[in-house]
Amino acid sequence: MAEDQKEHKISTTLNSDEKKIIRREVEKQRRMQMSILCSSLRSSLPIHLIKGKRSVSDHIGEAANYVQILKEKVKELEIKRDKLKEIISSSMVETGNELPADPSSLVKCVNINLIPDGVEIVICSGFEDCRMRLSDLMKIIVLEEGCDVVHCVTNQVNGKIFHTIKSEVEDSTHFDLGRLQNKLVHAILLAR
Repeated sequence: MAEDQKEHKISTTLNSDEKKIIRREVEKQRRMQMSILCSSLRSSLPIHLIKGKRSVSDHIGEAANYVQILKEKVKELEIKRDKLKEIISSSMVETGNELPADPSSLVKCVNINLIPDGVEIVICSGFEDCRMRLSDLMKIIVLEEGCDVVHCVTNQVNGKIFHTIKSEVEDSTHFDLGRLQNKLVHAILLAR
């Protein structure tokens, strides 16, 4: 009987040691997973938010703040989107046309091409009753994007207004054509 108790004690000690080893392994895996997740979170944040901050709790706090900032931006963009939809709908009702499935089709064209030492922008701002002014387009091109306008021609063909603008750009390799195109399209849509 003493031997049975001895064997039972040894087996419980072994089980206890095995349980400790298993718990240690599980905890090690959990810490590794947390480290990977924190690293992923840190890489998702803008660099200016994590600059100089070393602790994980600082990064998590900044991530929570950043999520709130992004939520506010989403709300602002939703308001702008709704405003654009309302403007487009009201302009379509005034003209008696139906609203197209793609609102960007209201802007007939904004075409931007790289040319030597700059860009050529061709804009068809729609019909002659469009309230878009050339000066508003120039503000975007010159003031916001930093281009130097060297040539501008405006033509009216079949009731549509075409602006051809040639401008010089300091560094065309770092110039974002897509951003300029989006700004011009939005400006034309807002002017309707």
